[in-house]
Amino acid sequence: MKVSVILPVHNAAETIKRAVRSILNQTFAEFELLIINDGSTDNTSNMVNQLASTDNRIKYYTLSHRGIARSLNFGIKMSSGNYIARMDADDASYPRRIQQQFDYLEKHAEVGLVSSLVKHIGDADKNKGYAKYVEWINKLTKSEQIASKRFMESPFAHPSVFFRKQLVNKYGGYSEADIPEDYELWLRWLHHGVTMHKINEVLLDWYDTPERLSRTDLNYSNERFYKVKALYLLRYLKQQFLKTPAIYIWGAGRVVNNRTKPLLALGLNISKFIDVKVRKDSKFLHYSQVPSQPSPGAFIILCYISDRKGKVEVYNFLHNKGYEEGRDFLMMA
Repeated sequence: MKVSVILPVHNAAETIKRAVRSILNQTFAEFELLIINDGSTDNTSNMVNQLASTDNRIKYYTLSHRGIARSLNFGIKMSSGNYIARMDADDASYPRRIQQQFDYLEKHAEVGLVSSLVKHIGDADKNKGYAKYVEWINKLTKSEQIASKRFMESPFAHPSVFFRKQLVNKYGGYSEADIPEDYELWLRWLHHGVTMHKINEVLLDWYDTPERLSRTDLNYSNERFYKVKALYLLRYLKQQFLKTPAIYIWGAGRVVNNRTKPLLALGLNISKFIDVKVRKDSKFLHYSQVPSQPSPGAFIILCYISDRKGKVEVYNFLHNKGYEEGRDFLMMA
């Protein structure tokens, strides 16, 4: 078996048929579909049993309800493919998704994970933040972009990824701690030098529903994202620099303070805050005082500006001064 599709499901009787049929209708045929029922209490089990009776590529498992990370790890453990394709119970893959992702990794031995663009299915006016997020991830296609923007947000729609199973054996699978399991996995694998890419084509319909885990599960709260980011940022700095550089934070206010608390908890000290306002406090540096020529390794600027337009302006400002993203500054969120 070449590809194992891992599909965890919890109380998704209304959408599971759409998701499963989108996999069974793939142009690529050499796959198994492992459906892991994470303790559903609705009619999901009956739905899956009906689907499984029509196609022997479906392998169905039922677990007690303990969360998506455990289901994913169980599915990977039971899989027989060399490649793992993720799928969620409320989304839909395009017919050539698996074929294109399989072909890409077959042709690019240096790449460990490949994703794709996704189409946001939902009310973009009502949920502007989510729609903007999809717009953002769809702009990150090259491995360099994915690596350099890793500390902003998760660079992938989880059900769009396709990766080599050997990565799990080498660097570990999904964390079952109370954290965003997918984002932590990308950060961990990127830390170990795994190259990730994105096919510049929409291969998945990503449904934005009120029941989506990112909206309902505390593991995906802002605080837990900040905690994971801080941990891997510290590891990144230790990996990139012989000596941890001074930390300059671009931004100020309550929101920025909340986002930087996990850094302080890990022992990182903030040397300066960069602001557009002139302040008497020596802890603050007016943006016009940012040196024109960076001194690599002396300090690193972490931009916590929330406004998307503001982020672009800061990026351009630093880039025009000769600052290199990843070496002299990082865009955060």
